[in-house]
Amino acid sequence: MKATVTVINPRRGMYAAEIEGHGEYVIFELLDSSEPEIGDVLSHPDFYSMGGETFENLTQQCEIEVFVENVCGANLIRQQLLF
Repeated sequence: MKATVTVINPRRGMYAAEIEGHGEYVIFELLDSSEPEIGDVLSHPDFYSMGGETFENLTQQCEIEVFVENVCGANLIRQQLLF
Protein backbone atom coordinates (compact mmCIF):
# COMPACT_ATOMS: atom_id res chain seq x y z
CA MET A 1 0.00 0.00 0.00
CA LYS A 2 1.04 3.61 -0.52
CA ALA A 3 0.16 6.83 1.32
CA THR A 4 1.13 10.45 0.70
CA VAL A 5 2.04 12.79 3.57
CA THR A 6 -0.46 15.69 3.53
CA VAL A 7 -0.40 17.35 6.97
CA ILE A 8 2.36 17.76 9.57
CA ASN A 9 2.28 19.05 13.14
CA PRO A 10 6.03 19.60 13.67
CA ARG A 11 5.65 20.64 17.32
CA ARG A 12 4.18 17.25 18.18
CA GLY A 13 6.00 15.13 15.58
CA MET A 14 2.61 14.01 14.25
CA TYR A 15 1.78 13.26 10.60
CA ALA A 16 -1.22 12.45 8.42
CA ALA A 17 -0.79 10.56 5.17
CA GLU A 18 -3.63 9.86 2.71
CA ILE A 19 -3.90 6.15 1.96
CA GLU A 20 -3.97 5.74 -1.82
CA GLY A 21 -7.41 4.74 -3.13
CA HIS A 22 -9.08 4.55 0.30
CA GLY A 23 -10.02 8.16 1.13
CA GLU A 24 -8.66 7.67 4.64
CA TYR A 25 -5.62 8.99 6.45
CA VAL A 26 -3.11 7.15 8.61
CA ILE A 27 -2.14 9.23 11.65
CA PHE A 28 1.30 8.54 13.06
CA GLU A 29 3.96 9.87 15.40
CA LEU A 30 7.54 9.90 14.16
CA LEU A 31 9.99 7.91 16.31
CA ASP A 32 12.93 8.51 13.97
CA SER A 33 15.29 11.30 12.93
CA SER A 34 14.50 11.07 9.18
CA GLU A 35 11.56 13.46 8.89
CA PRO A 36 9.03 12.96 6.08
CA GLU A 37 7.94 16.06 4.19
CA ILE A 38 4.59 17.00 2.68
CA GLY A 39 4.25 15.13 -0.59
CA ASP A 40 6.50 12.22 0.41
CA VAL A 41 5.14 8.83 -0.63
CA LEU A 42 5.24 6.13 2.05
CA SER A 43 4.87 2.39 1.63
CA HIS A 44 3.74 -0.30 4.08
CA PRO A 45 1.91 -3.63 3.69
CA ASP A 46 -0.94 -2.52 5.98
CA PHE A 47 -1.43 1.10 7.13
CA TYR A 48 -4.27 -0.14 9.36
CA SER A 49 -1.79 -1.78 11.75
CA MET A 50 -1.64 0.16 15.03
CA GLY A 51 1.39 0.70 17.24
CA GLY A 52 5.07 0.56 16.35
CA GLU A 53 5.70 0.09 12.63
CA THR A 54 8.39 0.68 10.02
CA PHE A 55 7.31 2.68 6.96
CA GLU A 56 9.37 2.94 3.80
CA ASN A 57 9.70 6.51 2.53
CA LEU A 58 9.87 5.96 -1.23
CA THR A 59 10.55 9.65 -1.91
CA GLN A 60 13.59 9.93 0.39
CA GLN A 61 14.58 6.26 -0.09
CA CYS A 62 14.81 5.43 3.61
CA GLU A 63 12.92 3.59 6.33
CA ILE A 64 11.32 5.41 9.26
CA GLU A 65 10.16 4.16 12.62
CA VAL A 66 6.67 5.37 13.53
CA PHE A 67 3.89 4.79 16.04
CA VAL A 68 0.54 4.53 14.24
CA GLU A 69 -2.13 6.27 16.31
CA ASN A 70 -5.24 5.96 14.14
CA VAL A 71 -6.85 5.85 10.71
CA CYS A 72 -9.52 8.48 10.07
CA GLY A 73 -11.39 10.55 7.53
CA ALA A 74 -10.30 14.01 6.37
CA ASN A 75 -12.66 15.74 8.81
CA LEU A 76 -10.74 14.43 11.86
CA ILE A 77 -7.14 15.10 10.79
CA ARG A 78 -6.60 18.35 12.73
CA GLN A 79 -8.08 16.84 15.90
CA GLN A 80 -5.96 13.69 15.56
CA LEU A 81 -2.74 15.68 15.03
CA LEU A 82 -3.42 17.64 18.24
CA PHE A 83 -3.46 21.12 16.65
